[in-house]
Amino acid sequence: MSTLTLRIRDDLKNRVQGIAKQQHVSLNNYVNAVLAAAAAQDETLAFFRDRLRDVDLDALHKRVVTRMRRTRKGEGPTEKELRAAMGDRF
Repeated sequence: MSTLTLRIRDDLKNRVQGIAKQQHVSLNNYVNAVLAAAAAQDETLAFFRDRLRDVDLDALHKRVVTRMRRTRKGEGPTEKELRAAMGDRF
């Protein structure tokens, strides 16, 4: 585990402390979670940039739009059905 000294504006620190308190976590845990999420987002975007580097994006867009036009609107599950399916995890 590393220690990092970070200088941030007082107002930002207060805002972040407030969010951490609302989520019932320490400021340290909240900052770690936010940094982990930001790093994961950056890695995901890099992955897709790499995967789509040689793809014809216009052709891909046309395929997606064509597929979306073929889908039909359906009825979603009710809250009662979701609760029954998920049990304690709801």
